[in-house]
Amino acid sequence: MRYLFVLLAALLAACGEEQPVKSTTQLAPDALKAHSELFHKGVEKVTDGVYVAIGYGLANSIMLEGDDGIIIVDTMESADEARTVLAEFRKITDKPVKAIIYTHNHSDHVFGAAGFAEGKDIPVYAHESTSYYINRVVNQIRPIITARSMRMFGNHLPHGEHINDGIGPHLSITPESELYALPPTHTFDDKLSVNIADIQIELVHAPGETEDQLFVWLPEKQTVLTGDNIYQTFPNLYTIRGTYYRDVKQWANSLDQIRALGAKHLVPSHTRPVHGQDKVAELLTDYSDAINFVHDQTLRYMNLGLTPDQIVEKVQLPEHLASNPWLQEFYGKVSWSVRSVFDGYLGWFSGNPSELQPLAEPEEAHRMATLAGGNDALLESAQKALNDSDAQWALDLSDHLMILMPDNDTVKTLRADALRQLGEKEANPNARNYYFTVAREVQDGLKPGFRTQMSEDFLATLPIENFLHAMPALLKAEETLEENVALGYAFRESGKQFTLRIRRGVAKVHSGIDDDVVATLDTTEVTWKAIAAGVQNPATALAGDDLDIDGSTLAAMKVLGYFEKID
Repeated sequence: MRYLFVLLAALLAACGEEQPVKSTTQLAPDALKAHSELFHKGVEKVTDGVYVAIGYGLANSIMLEGDDGIIIVDTMESADEARTVLAEFRKITDKPVKAIIYTHNHSDHVFGAAGFAEGKDIPVYAHESTSYYINRVVNQIRPIITARSMRMFGNHLPHGEHINDGIGPHLSITPESELYALPPTHTFDDKLSVNIADIQIELVHAPGETEDQLFVWLPEKQTVLTGDNIYQTFPNLYTIRGTYYRDVKQWANSLDQIRALGAKHLVPSHTRPVHGQDKVAELLTDYSDAINFVHDQTLRYMNLGLTPDQIVEKVQLPEHLASNPWLQEFYGKVSWSVRSVFDGYLGWFSGNPSELQPLAEPEEAHRMATLAGGNDALLESAQKALNDSDAQWALDLSDHLMILMPDNDTVKTLRADALRQLGEKEANPNARNYYFTVAREVQDGLKPGFRTQMSEDFLATLPIENFLHAMPALLKAEETLEENVALGYAFRESGKQFTLRIRRGVAKVHSGIDDDVVATLDTTEVTWKAIAAGVQNPATALAGDDLDIDGSTLAAMKVLGYFEKID
């Protein structure tokens, strides 16, 4: 029953075994090395009763101190990191935690919640959609998102190749990390005003980097906590780990809404706070203008008929924005943003008819080799490009060579060397980490992936439906084109029942148990979630009382065998 994929937290990166390599710190751009100074570790006082912990993980955690308690805004990426930060906060005050606020659903903001709660029943405030997004830690594209996240955050890389993660020093998640997001208990749609520990707080929905994003306004302190809608780098209007379209126009509008507050202190959930009403207003203006500029100019050139490649060459931030320290490309990139805006409006097709029905990759690779004079000549051209420091062209040619000569060590070395050349010159950590990680995949056989620690208490907060509805995307359709078979699920404590049906290459899950199921798995939600997460061995569950099969065990195993086994 290991057909269920390994459960991983949303947008996680991973730590693998570090392979000894020569440090490449000296090959990193000076600007990127200097950018690491933003993440100097420590707790910084923003104003009376407002403290921000910076540099302990990818994101900041913010403490609001009231009369008889504290409020934690954003909780780090793991319970382990949260406990470390809480210990630092305890050097300031020993007042109890009265509430937790999530600015949005990303893993580095919610998965440390249990560490701050310390086993107590703590109210959790969030937007009404945040639970939905946290619950999506089990979804249909988890394996590929996990791999791409690991590349982007560079957690498989040794020091030197990995410098920082653009918005934080690193994503502090290891196979031993405890990930435990507490479910929100107090939610709202547009705006919520509350008083906690005698602190007046306004929570305002402000979609941007995520749909559930909110900002925290402290009117008495003239302080705004902006979540991930602003940080000291050009914004990730598109993330290369992969995401659906981020509505960048809405993002800019949210920044304008924050600017209208007239705040004297701005505390982002990444990088460092900003002080002074005029400085805060100017920053928010420039940040919003930069997003609007990229959006509007991309649309302008789209309407003139240009393709994404052509628009990327046209859209560059004007000097007054490009020189702003808060708009340097240490996380997002203008070029990536242009492509995302184009795709968000028009989809994958650039408008160039040659892309409608392109040659299959093997055919194109063979024709490219023919043009070059054969495989060896193509390899020679790629090697010459690499020797001439034309790494992008060498990488482009290696795409074809990897198809034509996939087991050739010289080709693998060339591709890895091209990737490293690009990485050494890249000041954007996302791109840099991606280049270096893929180089290790090509040359060393690195396979990004590991199993995180999911407690049964946390698993219990996730809907069982998530685990079942993720299965259809794992079906090996080619093995089931003549099948029409169904398997039932009956969960004891909740009384929920489902049917997993395979019908000629398509799997679907619906409520209730059909009359023609070959067997029914009679178990508990806790057991099935633990099996799916790799916490419990299915054989152990079968041997005890946690899992029974009503019907043919052989037929049930055959059905489960039709799904990909992803470790």
